[in-house]
Amino acid sequence: MLSEGRTAPDFSLPGVDGRDPSYYDLHRRIGDVDAALLLFVPSGHAPVCRDDLRALGGSAWADDEDVLVWPITGDTVFANASVAETEGLRTPLLSDYHASIADAYGVTLGDWHAHRGVPGRALFVVGPEWTVRHAWSPADPFDAPERSPFEGAAAALSELGVDAPAPEVEYRV
Repeated sequence: MLSEGRTAPDFSLPGVDGRDPSYYDLHRRIGDVDAALLLFVPSGHAPVCRDDLRALGGSAWADDEDVLVWPITGDTVFANASVAETEGLRTPLLSDYHASIADAYGVTLGDWHAHRGVPGRALFVVGPEWTVRHAWSPADPFDAPERSPFEGAAAALSELGVDAPAPEVEYRV
């Protein structure tokens, strides 16, 4: 996994904001914000992962113009559109269907529930200078941590000038 202090890779991924697919380019947006928060999950339909998406998509961060919030799944844009609509997400939901970006960030799962090469569950905060300021990933994507995985991200965001509380996650496992 890409560690704190390392340079974050650039990427362009398809995603949905509402129902219409589009491409999302990190290099086009990162200079306009104080930070980017990237949440990788294997699938928006997977237990625990959906809970993280729901919490993040309904958070104060989702409405903060100073932070770029991009959840990234291993699902297609069509599956992401369904999750975004069902959960009422207020952020774009990006698709890393071939896990090439997850691989660049070092969070690809080799073999996971009969799927190979899908994004793992991970959270990164990237500063406007492309430096990873926070990196988190559980050993098992289905692990429901006792504390919100967003707490460490909130501290890193605060150091970058984004002062919004970490979303609470209600895990339904």
